Order: sequence, then structure tokens, then C-alpha cells
Amino acid sequence: MAEGTVTAYDAEAGWGVIVPDDGGPRLRVHQVEILTYGYQVLERGERVAYAVEQDDDGPLATAVTPLGPILTEEELARLGLVPEHEPAGSPSAGDDPALPFLGEPAEPAKFPTPVRAVIALVGLAALPSMVIGMIQVANGHEEWLPLLISGVIMLLVLERIPHERW
Repeated sequence: MAEGTVTAYDAEAGWGVIVPDDGGPRLRVHQVEILTYGYQVLERGERVAYAVEQDDDGPLATAVTPLGPILTEEELARLGLVPEHEPAGSPSAGDDPALPFLGEPAEPAKFPTPVRAVIALVGLAALPSMVIGMIQVANGHEEWLPLLISGVIMLLVLERIPHERW
């Protein structure tokens, strides 16, 4: 297996960059390829072993295994591994089609208008269903329990929809 150093990793996007020790081209790495227990994330300066595959976007590191301690910024600078972040005013790494994850995150796409209308209607129905259901169940009318439960379910579903996509 080849070895290299992680020069960038965006845990939110799940993508990073590895610079091989043998001086070959930079490799993209996706979190699903990290062979660790628990949260699969790499740190800048982390030494890794990996296999290489080619995909449509170029070389990709697979079967990535962390090897040991994380290098400090001084150690990375001595090795010539500068941060992947570009200085202000220069073209960003996000312009490189092989490394789309290093630029600014894209604005999430909004749901189509009919979907947003359904979300709004569910939101309008959830609260009255819960309130009326609670009042009726509290007064001993257990036949209203399904209405109360449906109101709670609607609110739980709405909570899981990303608000920035509305």
C-alpha cells in the first residue's frame, strides 16, 4: 500500500486530499474509504496508507488507514505541504473540477414549489391537530388520540426536513 499525508479534509462534506510520499498526483479521499471505527474523519497532517483507484474525476484513495500521529504545521511546512486553502484574490480550489469540495459550499437547492406547499400545509395542520387532540384526550375522549398522535408525527417529520431547502 502507498503512504501519504492528508493536506485537507472537510468533515462536513466528507472529502479530503492526500499528497503521496512518492510525489505522484494529489488524491481525493472520501469518508467511506476511511478504515476506522466510529466517526470516519481525517485531520490535516495525518499520515495514511491507501490503495489507489481511478474514477471519472481522476485518482481516488481507497482503503485509507490512519498510520499514526498527526504532523504539526511546522512539520508540514518542512515537507513543503502547504495548506490547500488559496490566498484571497487567487482562483479558489473550488474552481478545479477534480476537487469540488475545497471551494465554498454550494447553496442547497430549494425544494420545488409544490413540495414547499405540501410542507407548509403539513405545518399548518400539525399544531391544531395536536392542540385539539390534547384537549379532547384530556377531557376523556380517547377517540381523539389518533389526531393527537398524527399531530406529533407531523411535527417530528417537519423537524427532520432541512429548513434551508424550504
